[in-house]
Amino acid sequence: MAIEVNGGVVVRERGTVVTYRQKCDECGYTYDYDKTTIVPAYSTRSARNFTCPECGHYQEVSMRHYYDPKKDPPKPR
Repeated sequence: MAIEVNGGVVVRERGTVVTYRQKCDECGYTYDYDKTTIVPAYSTRSARNFTCPECGHYQEVSMRHYYDPKKDPPKPR
């Protein structure tokens, strides 16, 4: 499984533990420090929403697990 983030970019992931950086969808500004949270499997997590210091856009941050058949081929039986 992989992590999909709205309002941020994944720096690294280890199972359900995700380290990310907040990113504004309007202007592309990305914070220069990391945040870490746990994303429950098969669920969505709302993370720290923020107001962009560059353009003032209020950005919501959410993450979820998703299945990527290219990265996660079916397991043999």
